[in-house]
Amino acid sequence: MPKTSTKRTQSKERKKRKEKELFHGVNSFAKELSKYRQLSDTELVQLVKTGEAEPFDELVRRHSVKIHDLCYKILRNYDDARDIAQETFIKSYRKINKFHGRSQFSTWLYRIAVNNCLNYLKKQRPTEEIYDEMMSDGKDDPVQRYKNKKLREKIYDAVAKLPTVQRAVFTLRTLEDMSYQEVSEILKKPISTIKVNHHLAVKNLRNHLRTKV
Repeated sequence: MPKTSTKRTQSKERKKRKEKELFHGVNSFAKELSKYRQLSDTELVQLVKTGEAEPFDELVRRHSVKIHDLCYKILRNYDDARDIAQETFIKSYRKINKFHGRSQFSTWLYRIAVNNCLNYLKKQRPTEEIYDEMMSDGKDDPVQRYKNKKLREKIYDAVAKLPTVQRAVFTLRTLEDMSYQEVSEILKKPISTIKVNHHLAVKNLRNHLRTKV
C-alpha cells in the first residue's frame, strides 16, 4: 500500500477516534447535567456540602432569574441588580454549610439577596425626590394600580422611594406575591412587624400617588 494512502487511512482513524472521544465527553457531560437536574434543591445542597461544585451550578441555573428579578425590583438598576445577584450566589456558596434545611433553600437564598440589597441601599445617599409624572386612573390603592400595566413602572419608581424595610416587605408581599409567613421567614422578623411595615408601605405609596398625580 502506498505511503500516501497509509497516511490518509491513519489520519482518518485518528479523526474518528477524536470524534468518538469528543462525543463521549459531551455525552458524559450531558448525562451529568441531566442527573443534577433530576435532583431536588435539598439533594443538590447536600452534594455541595460534600465538596462537589457542579451541583451548585444547577442551583444557580434554577434560581438566577428569580434572584436577579427580585434584586432589580428592590434596587431599580439593572447593573446593580446583576452585581448583587452574583454576590448573593457567591455568598450562598461560601456559607452553604450554614444552611441547615429549616426552611426551603429558595427562602434562604431570598433572605441573602434581600439583605444584600438592603445593605447596598444603606450605602447609597438617601433622596427625597419623587417623580413628578404620576398618572391617575381614579384608584388610590397601590396594589390595584400595580396591576395596571401602564402604571407599573411608575409604581416601581414610588416603591424605590420607600424606607428600605418597607420596600423589601412590599416587594416580597405584593410584587413577589408571597405570604406574610414567607416574608417573615426571609426577613427574620415577626409576622406582626411584617404586617405593620406592609401597611405603612401601602399608606406611603397611596400618599405619593395622591399628591403627585
